[in-house]
Amino acid sequence: MQPPLAAFLEQVLATAQAGLTYSKDPFDIGRFETLRAATVALIASQSELAPEAISDWIALDRGYPTPKLDVRAFIQNDEGHILLVQERSDGCWTLPGGWCDIGDSPADAVVREVEEESGLECRAVQLLALFDKLKHPHPPQLPHAHKAFFLCEVTGGQLLGETDETQGAGYFPIDALPPLSRHRVVESQMRILHAHLQQGRRDTLFD
Repeated sequence: MQPPLAAFLEQVLATAQAGLTYSKDPFDIGRFETLRAATVALIASQSELAPEAISDWIALDRGYPTPKLDVRAFIQNDEGHILLVQERSDGCWTLPGGWCDIGDSPADAVVREVEEESGLECRAVQLLALFDKLKHPHPPQLPHAHKAFFLCEVTGGQLLGETDETQGAGYFPIDALPPLSRHRVVESQMRILHAHLQQGRRDTLFD
């Protein structure tokens, strides 16, 4: 999907979800269900996903629609190289991280994701940035998400070459990054975060 279409469909789905959450009139509820079904059909026509899979994904979110939170860890070794993991889903590389689970704080979530995806134990020491995914050059993707980037320090564990979620892990210099999984992180974000740390700043970047 092209960015304008993806943004439009996201708004339509959010409107339908809010309507289904707050509407009492059965006719209005039916209209919102029809609107959502039509949107699912349009998304399916523009992607390789089956309508049933899209409907199942949409059904996971209930209540008033809000953005999801994705957390990412920025970890450097003694040479200043950055830890990346290779995703099984697309074979590309990203900062370790993922969605926050229910009951997780963002910092706890990023620590858990680092261990699951790389084998390393760490602690979160600074919130570097809170970015709106729509304001960065990610490919269009639903749902709308905010991305929290944490500076983390390794405290233990062992770097694994392969996990259930990843097929590789390693440290890379900022000027020699491998192909990135752009749904998860883009090069401009990596450079912004790297420069932020090089300047010794303690403020949190946003948007």
